[in-house]
Amino acid sequence: QILISQIQTDKRAVVLQGMALSDAEVKAFTPIYDAYQKDRKALFERSSDLLNKYASNYDTMTDDAAKGILRDFFKIRKDRLALVESYAKKFGKVLPESKVLRWVQIENKLETLLDVQAARIVPLTK
Repeated sequence: QILISQIQTDKRAVVLQGMALSDAEVKAFTPIYDAYQKDRKALFERSSDLLNKYASNYDTMTDDAAKGILRDFFKIRKDRLALVESYAKKFGKVLPESKVLRWVQIENKLETLLDVQAARIVPLTK
């Protein structure tokens, strides 16, 4: 929980710095972004749970366990994309589309960094 909180705090600062928003835009962006982060935290926790499930099955992976892990993995990925799409629409109501695109790009870069870290530490299935 502490790690999740720290990531969210640092991420918020990085996003706000990268967005180059006017004062009025910051005022409109921040509450929506904070709601996004809350929703994203739930996905992050699901991803952590999935990693724990993978780790607990790693040495004795069955086809049934692998099937469940795959199902959960793809569901989380779909939900992550749907969440970004949903919030892009919300941001589009208060920001120019070019800034919405910038947010999506920043978000994608940050998610890719987290994915790379996970790929480094999670071993392939035996």
